[in-house]
Amino acid sequence: MPQVSFITPLDQPGGSKRLLDILRTGLKDPRFTQLRIVTAYAKSGPLLRLKSDIESWIASGNSLYAIVGIDQQGTSKEALTIAADLCKELYITRENGITFHPKIYLFNGPKYAKVIVGSNNLTVGGTETNFESSIILDLVFPEDNSIYNDLETMWVNLLPHSCVATKAFEQKLLDELIANGAVLSELDKQARAKLTGNPFPAPRTGLIRKPASPLPASIMKTPKAQATGIMEQPQSPQQVVAGLIIQIKPHHNGEIFLSKIAVLQNPSFFGWPFKGSTIPKKAGNPAYPQRTPDPIVNINVYGPATTPTLTLSSYKLNTVYYSAKAEIRITASPLVSQVPDYSVMVMMPGNSAEIDYEICIYRPDSPQYTSWLLACNQSMPGGGKKARKFGWF
Repeated sequence: MPQVSFITPLDQPGGSKRLLDILRTGLKDPRFTQLRIVTAYAKSGPLLRLKSDIESWIASGNSLYAIVGIDQQGTSKEALTIAADLCKELYITRENGITFHPKIYLFNGPKYAKVIVGSNNLTVGGTETNFESSIILDLVFPEDNSIYNDLETMWVNLLPHSCVATKAFEQKLLDELIANGAVLSELDKQARAKLTGNPFPAPRTGLIRKPASPLPASIMKTPKAQATGIMEQPQSPQQVVAGLIIQIKPHHNGEIFLSKIAVLQNPSFFGWPFKGSTIPKKAGNPAYPQRTPDPIVNINVYGPATTPTLTLSSYKLNTVYYSAKAEIRITASPLVSQVPDYSVMVMMPGNSAEIDYEICIYRPDSPQYTSWLLACNQSMPGGGKKARKFGWF
């Protein structure tokens, strides 16, 4: 009989058990030589987080295969491009009037197998943060051959020679899907979601949530051409991110210095290059690039309680690039008395066309503070003081 366990709906939000961790453990397990994935939707996030593990897995002679759906524009161009580089075989399944909706992750080797079957898509939400449920079966051969044979049949029946709705991936197919709008880039998907907005957002209930794991620092490295700190026009598309996590130290005048490293890693997240200029208060002082109009943001500051200690709605966030130090500063004077040094600020693109960013600040006395701080996997120079940390997710 197989060993049975579960991912229950509350496991992933709280971080006690996540599919991403199960997949990473499986990729390091010498008992397994093959991983086959069947998923309705895929995004780049999980693949980027697992990329080094998958590359090590492949270098050891193991293989990755995947069958992916693209309905409702749920799979991104980036995910398919990354998967094509990592997979020995990659397929796309789609059929008019029918949604391809399975989520199956099957590891196997000569003597053992593990399968996860449930609701988890290959997205950041599906692998880390969503309410999801799955059953996990650990199989031993030959005792569990009958179950494994059914799984093997499931896989074979989805392949092109058995299922006419499945096509082998090739660049020409991807180009056609992009051209007809069936597959979008993650930046386009993000922009479209912002335009449509969410008219009925769920309230914050106080549920303690562990954030998604940070994107590997290696993929957010500062371009060599910008390593001097000089901010230039981005020469290539930036990594699409869900948000920035950064420790902050509000200055007495309300200014908050953002990480120069973070800004250089992803200028487009901050709307760089800026189109406007500051007006010097004193004649002869230099003018600096300024984002115009000011970004409109919602800010919530959290302390010990589940409700915010401070809320700023539709706040105009003055954003200036100081050329001398190659850094971006934002100004929010109401935060000075409410936000102690080394609080964690989580900055995400807004959910509607009217809001540029949703900002949550977790003070050190917030129950959420530690989990967000642990998601910071990069450090800023401290200049002799305690270094601030940041990360992308």
